[in-house]
Amino acid sequence: MSIPLYGQNVQGGKIDDVLINKKNVFYFDRPPVVMDDGVLGGAQKLADGSAQDVTIHQYPAGSGSIYGLQLAASYNGTQAIDGPSVASTGMNYEGDAADDEGFQFAMSYPGSKGIEGVDSFTVGTTGFYAKLRFSIQDVSITDDCAFGFRLKSQASNAALDNYTDVACLNVITDGSIYVESILNNASTVTTDTTDGWGDGESHTLEVRISKAGVASYRLDGRAVTTSPTADVTFDTGDVFTPFMFFLHSSAAACDVILEELETGVLDDEGDPPS
Repeated sequence: MSIPLYGQNVQGGKIDDVLINKKNVFYFDRPPVVMDDGVLGGAQKLADGSAQDVTIHQYPAGSGSIYGLQLAASYNGTQAIDGPSVASTGMNYEGDAADDEGFQFAMSYPGSKGIEGVDSFTVGTTGFYAKLRFSIQDVSITDDCAFGFRLKSQASNAALDNYTDVACLNVITDGSIYVESILNNASTVTTDTTDGWGDGESHTLEVRISKAGVASYRLDGRAVTTSPTADVTFDTGDVFTPFMFFLHSSAAACDVILEELETGVLDDEGDPPS
């Protein structure tokens, strides 16, 4: 164990922001170990996606977190690809280049306890956030390319609108970025942020949920240009997990490369740890 500096709270030699679940950063710098869901009692299949079959993608802990990154990943549509492909900037999670096919992940495996403050967040205990930096080579191929929070208890679903509680930013076919939210299984509320995403660009989508359950949205560290007229407010006690949902709009490649994922709890001013 290293010797702490004056005023530094440590455990096992790591600074407290990383250590006490305030901030966790994952870089997609090495391929994951992919585990068949049959090991955990599910169907023993590769990730064919037709029944939203889940596989575990396990990344080792890196410099940004004491925890390894675990993704409960599933594919939409029949896939010939069982995991992400390696890219120089991260991991390419596009899957097969086929219309109405794609992938999604949730950080917390369905039905598991999860780790509070890392992949599982409870409204009313503290404010929390998640942000994902990734690139899209051709935005015209994206029906949906969404990131944010959804209710942790739900299993993988083939349609984004079928989840009961969601707060996310979604990049669609013309590169427009929309806020999409669902509260208590009501209809999806969609707001055009008037922000855009160009071919080959890399951006960071961020969603924050306050202790009171109010969602807000950021692009590359700033508030989106146009926010919803009334931000969705989730119920106290709801438990959320970060997720991503991608679907092709045509049978062509668009290269969705994940570069950096960050999760954690907000400070008293409603901001992530510096």
